[in-house]
Amino acid sequence: MAEILVLGGGIIGCALAEELARRGRRVTLVERGGIGLEASTAAAGILSAQMDVPAPGPFLEFCQEARRMYPSWIRRLERSTGLRLGLHRDGIVYLAMTRAEETRMAHRMRWQRRHGLRVERWSGAAVRRREPAVDGPVRAGFFFPDESQVDNQALMRALVVACRRAGVRVLEHTTARRILVRRGTVQGVVTSRGRLQAPVVVNALGSWAGLRALGPVRVPVEPARGQMLAFAGPPRLFRHVVMAERAYVVQRRDGRLLVGSTVERAGFEKALTLEGMHGILDGLRRFSSALQQCTFLDAWAGLRPYSRTGRPLLGPTRVRGLYLAAGHFRHGILLAPATAQRLAGMICLRNHVRGGTRPHAGTELVESEQQSIDITYCQ
Repeated sequence: MAEILVLGGGIIGCALAEELARRGRRVTLVERGGIGLEASTAAAGILSAQMDVPAPGPFLEFCQEARRMYPSWIRRLERSTGLRLGLHRDGIVYLAMTRAEETRMAHRMRWQRRHGLRVERWSGAAVRRREPAVDGPVRAGFFFPDESQVDNQALMRALVVACRRAGVRVLEHTTARRILVRRGTVQGVVTSRGRLQAPVVVNALGSWAGLRALGPVRVPVEPARGQMLAFAGPPRLFRHVVMAERAYVVQRRDGRLLVGSTVERAGFEKALTLEGMHGILDGLRRFSSALQQCTFLDAWAGLRPYSRTGRPLLGPTRVRGLYLAAGHFRHGILLAPATAQRLAGMICLRNHVRGGTRPHAGTELVESEQQSIDITYCQ
């Protein structure tokens, strides 16, 4: 019998399963499809720990914690798997196209500088000098030099290898149907391949974390569809990750250009639409005409796990032995190592026989509005 069942084989579930196994726990990872084939590989691999954080607080601190961890986490995975994971600190340039965007980002720059974070303000001319592919009417650029990108598809391949080498039992094409609870304590999970018993279950099911059929608690998470396009272009056409209000572009070292992305409430309909693709290209054309000569390669859609609270859900519930690691939305790739370390620490500290532990520093215990459960909540 496993000690811990981790439901969900995206980057959050895999990072947690590998961390727990390295700490000597017997872990089974349960995934409804193939490992890492949902939001984790549909993303662009942008590691934004400050550019899109709107206010100071625990969530900003959590993002900074994850950013500090990332280089050593990636080095360890590269050493253990022999794979190159394409982590590059190129920085992010946010393009302010309107006065309102410029005002909003200037405010963000000021408070972030007060918190010791690096942000530079570039004039429109400076943006065009440093990013020649940007030829639209830009009012200002805000450069975040400490932001990074990673090849998220390579990272997921490495995590699968690392999980298996650490001793994680991986069950793909296995759907979690119901979490079993008796007298307020987790007993295991009913899956499409039968019953799995364990005293600890972690719901890391991404966009599927909030399915009511799972029980026994309601999780305020729903899917938010994102559509993406890929092109082939000359290397270093874009020198940084370039983002604007309606589109962004990320260039890999091999020349591939990832262009995104929509945020749509479309349920579990993971489909491309003409409206969505047109919206991305229209947003891109507002700041650059460079992709007009590039070759189209691919397009896809993914479902991001959006927390209706606006923040990730991380920690124990009132059902003994049941944990949440859900609702990371656009920050799942970035927050994976910090989520794994924090939650593994919580689980290993609680013996699930006598009492529990206090919440991890930097988190708070809150009441869910949908059901009376306690969730350790990373703001």
